[in-house]
Amino acid sequence: MPFCPDLAALLAANGIALVNSTILYPALHKPGDGGLPLLLLDNALGRAVIALHGAHVMAFQPKGRREMLWVSPQCVLESGKPIRGGIPLCVPWFGPGTDGKAMHGFARTTEWTVVDAQTMRTGATRLALELEGDATTSALWPHAFKFRLDVLVGSALTLGLTIENRSANVAPLAFAFHTYFAVPHVAQALVGGLDGTVFIDKLDNFSRKQQRGDLSIPTAMDRIYLDVAAEQTIKIPTHTVRIASDAHCAVVWNAGDNDRNMPDIGSGNHVGYLCVERGDVAEHAVALQPGATHRKWMTLAVDAV
Repeated sequence: MPFCPDLAALLAANGIALVNSTILYPALHKPGDGGLPLLLLDNALGRAVIALHGAHVMAFQPKGRREMLWVSPQCVLESGKPIRGGIPLCVPWFGPGTDGKAMHGFARTTEWTVVDAQTMRTGATRLALELEGDATTSALWPHAFKFRLDVLVGSALTLGLTIENRSANVAPLAFAFHTYFAVPHVAQALVGGLDGTVFIDKLDNFSRKQQRGDLSIPTAMDRIYLDVAAEQTIKIPTHTVRIASDAHCAVVWNAGDNDRNMPDIGSGNHVGYLCVERGDVAEHAVALQPGATHRKWMTLAVDAV
């Protein structure tokens, strides 16, 4: 993807390299595959990889620590297709679209534009990407809009998503940071910060239940936790991940043995990840008024190696 000289200079001045995905993820490509353009942010505090395709954070690793995110070994890195793993942005809807529209909205399969980059006094790197509506998106979501993702890469990763309704009509809106965390084995993971919370069990006829204590994942799971605390944790033998956000909901998902029916995960690969997502979904979906803006953030950090 070509960049104007000014933008290329801005990226370079802030230590951000433009890299082809065939270089960073050679095993995910066929010979002759052109690959996707990726941005590599690497500073003294942490390292991240971001695809312009979907403004998709594919990797984040605090210095001296493990990679926090998981990308499927069967992932397809092609324009127009979702990236399986990392942090997909599910917006402007979550789950199946109406009238046969694509799962989880169009933002994750659309090219975003870099609009700003900055090295902070702390040594962290800030990157801003935007997506504005056009004829293609209007056919899917008939509202003029601007989406903006601010990414701060340091010893923690912070994402800020801003959704602006530029149309004259109310825009129905749901979103999620659909984060895939890398785990040694999903059965060893315990999710904290959900005790006492009501959840929708999508694998049990969408029945409503209440969480008791920490959550283990012995089999396939798809739950929407409502009105959650600001922070959740993933405890595994080697470290603890902390997930903080001002979004109302947390979604916990793992395909379990159903991964054999999901080619871009592949049979048996479900053991390596756990999705703990933050977002505004279900009854916390938003009716975004004309001219209004919806802003949400999420921070990911790790306690120990």
